[in-house]
Amino acid sequence: MRKYYEIFKFNLKTKMNFKANYFFSLLSFTIHILVFNTLWDFILKGKTILGYTKPELIWYIIIGELITYSTAHNYRKISDMVKSGDVANMLTKPIDFVKYIFAEEASCLVNVIINIIFAAILGVVMAGMIKLSIVQGIMFIISILLAVVLWISIQVFIGLLAFITEENEAFYLIISKAMLLLVLAPLEFFPDIIQKILSILPTTYISYPAAKIFVHFNGMQNIQLLGGQIISLGFVLTIIYFLNKKGVENINVNGG
Repeated sequence: MRKYYEIFKFNLKTKMNFKANYFFSLLSFTIHILVFNTLWDFILKGKTILGYTKPELIWYIIIGELITYSTAHNYRKISDMVKSGDVANMLTKPIDFVKYIFAEEASCLVNVIINIIFAAILGVVMAGMIKLSIVQGIMFIISILLAVVLWISIQVFIGLLAFITEENEAFYLIISKAMLLLVLAPLEFFPDIIQKILSILPTTYISYPAAKIFVHFNGMQNIQLLGGQIISLGFVLTIIYFLNKKGVENINVNGG
């Protein structure tokens, strides 16, 4: 376990050397929220839509974007390692490839902490204060952590698809766009048939639950959303296990 902790520390130190890149990602985050602030201001004109006020929608988008901005497009790195054969070299070392990837990406949890602070300041400035109960706050933090791990897992899944398809950019674009739907607007804003489809997709449980818990707290519904996140995470991790197992078997059979 210690070796994976060292990998985590090394990757964290590496990321901290690129402060300018991180600063501009926060600037991009701010510009994105400003655009939607203007958009919802024009659409709502002081009214509410399906029980959501403009400040609540701004907070919703801030929380949704917070999660997506906390992780990088790491599927490319995994895919390149598979295609270049670097993963075969790792099999000769006393380290598990998937655990190595997760140890590297765990450093983004530090980004989440910083982003939450930044998002809170931005939200107060643009949408005003929002009151949270203790239970709501705890469920929100749990949901954020589950969402980040789920998004990392989905990117690992996309990266490992290179064992089968080699090129996987199209899969990332499809999945990221499906996720984007629930970043821009709550699930309730979509037609019933679309809601049913989205409710069974793991991508829905990345941004929607945390933002929904933060903005519109409903105990039983929020417990169901957390359950959906856990089920989605278990489903994606299971696929990752079999993809990695199949890929390693092919490497062993073909000799790299």
